Amino acid sequence: MISVEKFSLFLFEQLLNPLYIHSVGFSPRYSTKLEHITTQFIECTDQGSLNGRCLWWHEEPLNYTDLDAIQHMGAIDLEKHNHAEWAYNLLETNCYNVAPAPTNLTPIWLSLYEVNIHLLANSEQSPQKRKYLKQWEGVQDWYFFFHGFAALDWFKDYGYLSFSQKMYQPTKLFICLNHLITNNRSYRLHLLSLLKQKNLNHLGFISAPLLTQDVIKKEITDHNSRLSVKAKKHIYDNLYPGATPLILDKCNYNDASADIPIIGHQSLWHIVPETVYYGESLHLTEKIFKPIAIRRPFILVGAPGNLEYLRSYGFKTFDRWIDESYDEESDPDRRIQMITDQIEKLSKQDIKTMYAEMQDVLEYNHQHLYGKFKEIIVDELLWNFKKQVNWYNHDRIERHRLPIDRVNFEQVRRLMLS
Repeated sequence: MISVEKFSLFLFEQLLNPLYIHSVGFSPRYSTKLEHITTQFIECTDQGSLNGRCLWWHEEPLNYTDLDAIQHMGAIDLEKHNHAEWAYNLLETNCYNVAPAPTNLTPIWLSLYEVNIHLLANSEQSPQKRKYLKQWEGVQDWYFFFHGFAALDWFKDYGYLSFSQKMYQPTKLFICLNHLITNNRSYRLHLLSLLKQKNLNHLGFISAPLLTQDVIKKEITDHNSRLSVKAKKHIYDNLYPGATPLILDKCNYNDASADIPIIGHQSLWHIVPETVYYGESLHLTEKIFKPIAIRRPFILVGAPGNLEYLRSYGFKTFDRWIDESYDEESDPDRRIQMITDQIEKLSKQDIKTMYAEMQDVLEYNHQHLYGKFKEIIVDELLWNFKKQVNWYNHDRIERHRLPIDRVNFEQVRRLMLS
């Protein structure tokens, strides 16, 4: 499996470059600020691409404000660029080996500028994305489950470990790790507030290193906060008094995504506060795969439908032990209340008994992560890429099509599964 660090470079070399599609991405990685948009990879001419470009936005959720600005600043330019003069120069140097060097000026060289595909590489399914791409009328949706690939890279060693039931008996009911707690992650303040109000916080490991009264005050007084008035009041009444950072151990948060702390093994249920909670986006990160890698049950705190989204990739969830109907609830306040109600219900059950009962599900998920799941997301990535290229080619004459036969999809699949 290719590493996260070289993931987009690998796909560029194997899929984009053979079709002469240019790569545009962010530097530093994991940023999505417009000033960070850079050219990632340069083709042999050092002049860009003949056939279009791919914008990589696969590591983070889509930020529609930035995408709107990108459209207008021309980072994705849907106008056809006239490369006729460039084509003449290429004819002389034959740098691009699209076809055997012609003995005269054949139409294939003069028509290169007519090929102009634009791909958005992303890891999100949402009505907002579909609406946006429809408005763009030309940017095509190359979706794949990036954080599944990230998890298989970062947590690959856990595939070799047995985690026997006797050696790794949990001592706490749950673990709930929270880093960022404002803006789109402000729902985590509400979660912490509910856990404290229900007196559940002492039953688990809870981290929130950025939690202070000043942070809470700033968030609940922010007119743009995504918290409801009711949630703000609950936070102020229950979490604000005596709010201090909750630190479990020293942690380098730049590396935290690729780390599973030892206290994760000491806990039974993993309460997973995902990156996306508000809205209708289906978007999961490596966080949900941490409990799966170490054979633990989980409660997903995310946007509605994401639990079903995870099941669609073949994983099993835990409706034998909890009511998972919270995944169908669209109201953010109601959904987080339903989640904490389930944690309260679990607090009345015996940890060791539950752990013993769910061994078959835990083992299945672990084996699926390191087995069939890899095949599913590799095939999905390649199928979606091929689908977008074929869709682009279908109503064009041959010399205006992308040369998809230059891509060896079987070889790429074999490399990604190795």
